[in-house]
Amino acid sequence: MTQAVEAGVDDRNCVDEVVIGTVWPMSGTFSFVGDAEIAGATKAVEDINAAGGIESLCGASLRLAIYDAGGSAEEAATAVERLLDDEPGVSAIAGSWLSSFSLAATEVSERAGIPFVTESFADSVTDREGFRHVFGYSPPASAIKGLILEAIQPGLDQAGITMETVAVVGSTSAAAVPLQEALLAEFSERGIEVAVTDTWAPGGLDDPSGVATKIANADVDVIFNIAFAFSDVSGLQNELIARGVTAPVVQNGGQGLLPAWADLGPEVAGLSTFVYANPLAGSDAFPELAAAIDQPYARQDHIGGYFVIQLIAAVLEQAGDPSPAAVTEAFSSIRLTEGVAVDLMPTSEISFSETGRIDQHFGVLAQWQEVDGRLIPCTVYPVEFAVCQPVW
Repeated sequence: MTQAVEAGVDDRNCVDEVVIGTVWPMSGTFSFVGDAEIAGATKAVEDINAAGGIESLCGASLRLAIYDAGGSAEEAATAVERLLDDEPGVSAIAGSWLSSFSLAATEVSERAGIPFVTESFADSVTDREGFRHVFGYSPPASAIKGLILEAIQPGLDQAGITMETVAVVGSTSAAAVPLQEALLAEFSERGIEVAVTDTWAPGGLDDPSGVATKIANADVDVIFNIAFAFSDVSGLQNELIARGVTAPVVQNGGQGLLPAWADLGPEVAGLSTFVYANPLAGSDAFPELAAAIDQPYARQDHIGGYFVIQLIAAVLEQAGDPSPAAVTEAFSSIRLTEGVAVDLMPTSEISFSETGRIDQHFGVLAQWQEVDGRLIPCTVYPVEFAVCQPVW
């Protein structure tokens, strides 16, 4: 028996360390993303290494190589180039959140044959012809339309709100535009009047008063604010509050979960955002993560950073080989039905399609509510994972 065990150990591809690169924005408009993602990712590496590392690689430890995607697509691409120069043995890269950044960054990683694992929503991130090394773990923008509308319906029903007129506004980013277009097409098909539409460049809504006035004058039933820069969405929300607009506001993305929303006071209650992750009922993992990274609560980007490293670790276990080619192959064939990565998401399985997009299209509706005397973004959908009841 001892010889068999020793033979098994000898057969493994034993390495001391596996390098995982990260390229999230840590400066500029979207620095709130990088800070949160890195906090979660760092904690995941600590936990995995403390538990013995990657068993199939003889207990190899993980190390993060952290690079700043900066404030533009060009900077994101340059960050990947620097990472590849500095870390020629990197096994995989995680990042870049904003879809335009991911599109540019993965042009570089794809040429090098390095698997790049991203939370970016834009369909084009994983759907480009000839790209085999890009994997997206959030639902694509084309699917989010249906997920958002399904997620908000229980709350609307409970509040007695019928969507007859809506506003669809937001930025012109690579992820926002397809979702806006999908919502507009869906509302047209349903016979729902779109009373207000407006767009602006990401981070460019310097004066939201005009958009807010149009929405207030239209007296719509629901407002869809599809933009990802906190300054844009919070500025518009402030202007809507100032005009006494009480219609439900629905966002998409982690900017809708930032603690700064609580600074708006009780008026922020009911503000909702659709995200791929938020604390789920029945799990201690989320408060434990929040405590470990010294945050009042774990939000999407903390969870996402922790999740993606746990996911890559599970893929490395299956691959038994840290080479980028082996990791890519393992991503293409993996089917997780248990483990930390699965437990963090509202799904019972994780696998990836031929294009590299996650097969399971899931998400969470988080709504700002007062819980135990403080305002937090509380999960209200899916119902089976809900921590709070929707209130509009």
